[in-house]
Amino acid sequence: MKNRSKGLYTVVILLLCLTVFGCQKKDEDKVTGPKNTTTEIASASQDDNDAQSTFKPSDYTLPPKEEYIYEYLGLKFKLSEKFQKYLKEKKIAMLDDQSPLDEELKYGVLTFDEMTEEQKNASLNLIGDGYDKWKEQLKRVGTIGMFKKGLSEEEITKMTKCNHHKIIGESSDGKYVYYLSSNKEAMKDFVQELDKTKIEKIEKKDSPEGGYVLSEKTDVANTEAFTVN
Repeated sequence: MKNRSKGLYTVVILLLCLTVFGCQKKDEDKVTGPKNTTTEIASASQDDNDAQSTFKPSDYTLPPKEEYIYEYLGLKFKLSEKFQKYLKEKKIAMLDDQSPLDEELKYGVLTFDEMTEEQKNASLNLIGDGYDKWKEQLKRVGTIGMFKKGLSEEEITKMTKCNHHKIIGESSDGKYVYYLSSNKEAMKDFVQELDKTKIEKIEKKDSPEGGYVLSEKTDVANTEAFTVN
């Protein structure tokens, strides 16, 4: 899969879980434990056929937090309070994306997109290309991410869907460059608040087995945002 966002990973995992749940008895007790996207949707949909099962993609965007730490990117950042409010109100969708896992890592980014009321409330079938189409129609506000050294601005523009790029610095291993990118055609208030993000470089860990670099470091509350194992 070329698209590596956590939202898409979640959808794929949900499909697998629904298949398993569908084989169980209708009155079987639900598994208890911490809430997560997989168990919540699977439990809600286990009586339906996969083709009839739906989900709201806006419910599976990354949540607002005081600080985000991505050790495999070598970055940590704090969004402005106002921008965190945009995330909470679902005016902005925070997702992530990286280059294909079966290729050398070219980029890993956190994306921020405008959501209309229709997109916020959209309910999609788990099977099909509805999620890809939904995500493609979101209007890009900006990205925070890491790109392989030597990529041209034109290539970065294509990857980020942004037309303005601010260099943050280089990774500790010297192989990547960090950018805060924005789309100046997006809503002005959104772009201005994203530009207020406080970004700090940290020691970059080597990519984990499997190549997925967008797992977030466990925070103080010992929770982790949409980590895919």
